[in-house]
Amino acid sequence: LSRLLQRLLSARRSLEICLFAFSSPQLGRAVQLLHRRGVRVRVVTDAQYMGLRGSQISLLRHAGIQVRHDQESGYMHHKFAIVDRRMVITGSLNWTTQAIQNNRENLLVMEDAEYVKPFVDEFERIWEQYNPVNYSFF
Repeated sequence: LSRLLQRLLSARRSLEICLFAFSSPQLGRAVQLLHRRGVRVRVVTDAQYMGLRGSQISLLRHAGIQVRHDQESGYMHHKFAIVDRRMVITGSLNWTTQAIQNNRENLLVMEDAEYVKPFVDEFERIWEQYNPVNYSFF
């Protein structure tokens, strides 16, 4: 947790987060702190998970952070964050207290542009796909 927090808090310009599950209060506070510091924070998450008890998503939205979610069947199951478009953090870890404290999880941190760019491209693709103006309700 401390190493993940250290990398997230290194953001100066932007933080893009694409997560299935986000309920860790410590990570939620860190993301809100970055937002208050003026870092552009955008979050993509799974619609079914974001409404569950303990989810940080409503707190992030209430803080003014932009959040988008899927609208289709199946899960938005990605688990990655992009710091300043120069570092990607990815792996099996959902950002939950359970996962951090009890599970066997992995995280990989990469700063090589060759590996970061595909994650940036995927985030932007999903961000546009989940734009609320594209939602259909029928």
